[in-house]
Amino acid sequence: MFSLIGRIVGGRYEITAPLGEGGMARVFRARRLADGRLVAVKVLREQYAHDKELVARFEREAQAVARLSHPRMVQVLDSGQDGDVHFIVMEFVPGEDLKTLLRRLGSLTEARAREIGAQVCEALAYAHERGIIHRDIKPQNILLPPGGQLKVTDFGIASAPASSEITATGTVLGSVQYLSPEQARGLPVGRSADLYSLGVVLYEAVTGVLPFDGNSPITIALKHVRESPPVPRGQCQSISREMERIILKALAKNPFDRYRSAEELREDLTGATAHWRNTPSPDTTEATAGTRRVRPGEGKRPGRLGLLAPALGAIVALVAVVLGLSSGWQSLKSYLNVPEVTVPDFIGRSFPGAQSLAQQDHLSVQVVQQSYSRTVPAGFILGQDQPAGKVVKVNRTIGLTTSLGPEMVTVPDVRRRPLADARFIIEQSRLALGEVHGTYNDSVSPGLIINQDPAPGASLERGTAVYLSVSKGPETVILPDLVGRSLDDARRALSQLGVTIREVTQVTRPDLPPGQVVETTPAARAAIKHGDGVTLAVTAAAPGAGPPAQPAANGPPPPPTSADTNKRQVRVNVIVPQGPPQQIVKIVVVDQQGAHVLYQKAHAPGDAIDTVVAGSGYTIVQVYVDNRLIQEIRP
Repeated sequence: MFSLIGRIVGGRYEITAPLGEGGMARVFRARRLADGRLVAVKVLREQYAHDKELVARFEREAQAVARLSHPRMVQVLDSGQDGDVHFIVMEFVPGEDLKTLLRRLGSLTEARAREIGAQVCEALAYAHERGIIHRDIKPQNILLPPGGQLKVTDFGIASAPASSEITATGTVLGSVQYLSPEQARGLPVGRSADLYSLGVVLYEAVTGVLPFDGNSPITIALKHVRESPPVPRGQCQSISREMERIILKALAKNPFDRYRSAEELREDLTGATAHWRNTPSPDTTEATAGTRRVRPGEGKRPGRLGLLAPALGAIVALVAVVLGLSSGWQSLKSYLNVPEVTVPDFIGRSFPGAQSLAQQDHLSVQVVQQSYSRTVPAGFILGQDQPAGKVVKVNRTIGLTTSLGPEMVTVPDVRRRPLADARFIIEQSRLALGEVHGTYNDSVSPGLIINQDPAPGASLERGTAVYLSVSKGPETVILPDLVGRSLDDARRALSQLGVTIREVTQVTRPDLPPGQVVETTPAARAAIKHGDGVTLAVTAAAPGAGPPAQPAANGPPPPPTSADTNKRQVRVNVIVPQGPPQQIVKIVVVDQQGAHVLYQKAHAPGDAIDTVVAGSGYTIVQVYVDNRLIQEIRP
């Protein structure tokens, strides 16, 4: 986007230097070619230039702000489009913003902070009276030109309180350090949201620190919703008790506990009133003690002329009415003779269909409002300001409310986030949290989201549930006590737990029969994960034990032993892997008699080994290369 420098946009403005940037747009200094005047040009970021919804919002921004004209507000001069560049032209304000001043000075005197706050309130009061909410009051948007008369800028995410037309669906608008709790939760906001943000600005101005800060935007937003701000006098003892109460009233979590208007806050900042002494309830309709102003002459007893004035005024008015009756009679008669028609029922029709029906009855229709609807398709009529069946004059314009269809929002990506953060992000995106399942996972830390359904980026109707899978960490099992069991029993017990035998070592114990487990690594009752291996130490036959006795000559053969009847033969085929020129290949058989090395020889990489080994009863054949297990056979 900095390639715009030197470019002429709209054929009228030459971009000369960058000034700043926000979430959706960048601001440049420019020169108006017609007269050389310096202006500020706000340009929509290139990644949003093809997003129809955001482009429409950017254009509505220009229309909304162009209606505002106040000495405390930066004036919008022009707007337009040049190819893929969508721009808004504003007056250029020299000097620095409040954030830059605070970085330079650390904090302001209470008197200077009150003066700045009161001037911001003037701009907000003007905008609020015209149904416009700023939604992003922060020090960066408070400009301080030479002379001390500040200007508030960037009403770029402003909108009428009853509409979300200039609010990106599912997006928290505003800078998170100055965000009101209702904005952080994705709820509808009113004028008090601006007053909360101004309260944060005043807190920072007099203390030099923010009331809420953290390592991530989510953490800061959660603090706005859940935590009370630290007491300002705890940060700076020189702040007056009155100023502290003003700031805390503006920072109330409940919008109804804040100032009811920017004018009320301005009056407290200037010392004219003391609204900070009380917290108004939601149904309070007028200010309480300390706000009544005495008009000139109020309280004085009227004189005789004052008593006659109402009567004289009534006589004059009556004469004027009588004189006007004769001249206005023809006009009144003409009005009363205008034909009348019955308003048709437009609800449920398409807008072109409503236009056609209105023309038949000599009426006209106009879209005055648009609303989301789950049941009525986009472009069809939801309501009308004159009910069907009402008799009106011909040529009357009927205001219609059309449907925008269901409100669609984008599913956020909450994977690898804590469940509390994921819940907040989903709710702020105007979706609902669905069922949460806990799942064992070796790679994702406990408490973090493993997966979500629907996937990130999907477009859903507002209020749809998002289902989450949360990691419970690696699943562990408790290793049973295997000492004293046979190798076969130990193998079956571990298999049922999902645990494998990593290695079997041979231990000579003359006091125990061969093939009995005498030690496990890890030890019994240790917690291990599924798939982990266990090393078993198994007893072997005592050294020096000879082969079984041979039968006597010409005598009958001895009966077969259990070892003979359970004899198992296993064919081993191994290709020696790449490695050193000479590697020791060892074949170990683990059976009821213990662990036996039946093959051990040096081989070169690529050598093929094909041999047959035998074991008694349950048998495990393990192949080691340089003491590294490369193959295990369980016949």
